[in-house]
Amino acid sequence: MAVSRRNPLATVALGLVAVIWGFPTLWVLYATFISPRTGGLTLGNLAGALQSAPFGQYAINTVLIVGGLLIVQTVFGAVVGFVLARYEFPGKALITGLFLLQIVVPVYAILIQEYEIVQGLHLLNTKLGIMVPYLVSGIAVLSFRQAFRSVPRELEEAARLDGYDTVGVFLRVYLPRAVPAALAFAVISVTYHWTDFLWPLIVTNTASARPIVVGLATVAEASESGLQWNLLAAATAIVIVPVLLVFVSGTRRILSAFASTFDW
Repeated sequence: MAVSRRNPLATVALGLVAVIWGFPTLWVLYATFISPRTGGLTLGNLAGALQSAPFGQYAINTVLIVGGLLIVQTVFGAVVGFVLARYEFPGKALITGLFLLQIVVPVYAILIQEYEIVQGLHLLNTKLGIMVPYLVSGIAVLSFRQAFRSVPRELEEAARLDGYDTVGVFLRVYLPRAVPAALAFAVISVTYHWTDFLWPLIVTNTASARPIVVGLATVAEASESGLQWNLLAAATAIVIVPVLLVFVSGTRRILSAFASTFDW
């Protein structure tokens, strides 16, 4: 029976990389829960951060923006991915290439044009204005396309013999086998839009529409003059802890989903 042996040097190297990579986060958590005066544990930094900016409103805005985008992107990606995976039609390669181009071209390369469109739609300083440029995701489309292409045709034929129409086949045969793709994309979408800063900063100017990362920048500006590092660390923790909890709670499943999905 073969026993796998881990290279000690590789283990040390990975551990060193992990420490370097995770040090900023560890410092933020340390500064959040340690009092700068007494050196003991405290929740005062979190309380001060929550009072320094309307983080409750920022959090609600962020959840609505991130959740709304995830739903729209997933539904659109699943439907279009199904069509591209299972049907042949003129222009199919061109459409697939356009979604691939969306991934290659950075969103900020067309920032001015996006701003003009949102302004023309009278959506400045709204949550919908933040969402508009991201409603269609090329990553979602191509991920579902790849997942659906791996489904055997025999399953679809059997479902049609059982009387299912195209919608029934899509819901009962294809979607259940695209869960890893949906999970992997959800991680990408949530983490990206949760931490997106420049675009929301440009199109919003009030707390009623701004997400939590922009709110963090407000606290940072106020802290620079007074050097309130513990307050800034606590505000940063409020922003990053939800994302960290998602990764920690489902690391193995998330990695498995990525491994089985992104093989275009």
